[in-house]
Amino acid sequence: MTTLITFTDTGEHDEFGVTSGAGMRHISIREVTGRDILAGKSDGLRDFPKLLDAVEQTSPGETVVLDWDGIEIATASYFGTTLIALLRMAMASELDCYFVVTNLNRTCIDELKLVLELLGLVVLTGEWTNGGIRKTQVLGSLDASYAETLGAIQKSVSASATELHTANRGRSGIGKTGWINRLSNLHRLRLIRKERVGREYKFHALS
Repeated sequence: MTTLITFTDTGEHDEFGVTSGAGMRHISIREVTGRDILAGKSDGLRDFPKLLDAVEQTSPGETVVLDWDGIEIATASYFGTTLIALLRMAMASELDCYFVVTNLNRTCIDELKLVLELLGLVVLTGEWTNGGIRKTQVLGSLDASYAETLGAIQKSVSASATELHTANRGRSGIGKTGWINRLSNLHRLRLIRKERVGREYKFHALS
């Protein structure tokens, strides 16, 4: 599954390793931590307060781009005490933001995938280039029905359960309630955002 999310590179550098722009916040893990090898739980516990402080500077509902460019290795236990902790806080509504993880090398992807699948979590990954995110995909185990729904939102950019139900009538046996459940769970996983429009919610691809 591939989509293209483009940001205009008009951001301001407001602290070391962090760039702000319209609707997003880019955080360089290499610059925030000052290291290129991030191994073990102890390293994660050391760095988590720095990462949390950077994330907490975001405006409500922003997309946070966690950029791992320049990181040679980050282990599963490091991810468990940093990225996973941030994801869980967002899922619990303790952080009002959405995460996209970018520029992971193959070793880091394997380590992160290991902990995500162990915990039943998912995250969007992609490439950060020229002030934008390319080639986004889900890392972790996502049920095929949810992957299909996520693809529909990314294709349309935004849609309500009613709109998806109407658009797929005759091709899918899913009722409106089924679409609501799917969309609500994708939002709980922080893979899409939602806003109330009139009497129902509209769901949007991350941007």
